[in-house]
Amino acid sequence: MSTTTAKPKKVKSARNSKTTKICEGCNQDILENEMRNSHMSHDTYHQLQVKEYCKDHEFTYTNHKCKPIWCKKCRYLINYEITVEHK
Repeated sequence: MSTTTAKPKKVKSARNSKTTKICEGCNQDILENEMRNSHMSHDTYHQLQVKEYCKDHEFTYTNHKCKPIWCKKCRYLINYEITVEHK
């Protein structure tokens, strides 16, 4: 008498079947950035939003300088570089 045990089938969840495309320059997921509508350097509206953010930050913190850092390959915003000026 042989007993066989059925192996459970592996079901791909939505999380496991996610497709990714990683930028070589900044290691960000390009497809995720597209879905989230992240800031792009060649989109005029996004450029205005980034400039407005930096302007507001520099107004709030008068001894700070704000500079956006864009990826040269995928052209998405990586982060803001904040420089504190000690007086």
